[in-house]
Amino acid sequence: MVCTGNMDRSPTAAMVLAEMCAPMWVASAGTEPWAKNQLTLELVEEADVICVMEEAHRRFINSRFGESYAEKVVVLDIPDNYICWEDELVHLLKPKLRTILGLPAPRR
Repeated sequence: MVCTGNMDRSPTAAMVLAEMCAPMWVASAGTEPWAKNQLTLELVEEADVICVMEEAHRRFINSRFGESYAEKVVVLDIPDNYICWEDELVHLLKPKLRTILGLPAPRR
């Protein structure tokens, strides 16, 4: 999970996904030098899927690490106007993550 500062969106997405499917390894990172956990080549190489919050994050990965990783990157289209664990953010993330990763719908 990648966002700008690794403070709100990507940590929330990583925690939401970890709750949705416990056996999966999930990490979060940011694209900015001041990010809590900076996106590195090692993280990019280890990932099977890289969910980014905005198109700008996809462009960052392509320019910084090369377009060979482009097929791993999926844009979630989550704008930078949420705080960590905000209900609206969680409700936006869950269906997008289910769809992108082919996870089953929750049982009712």
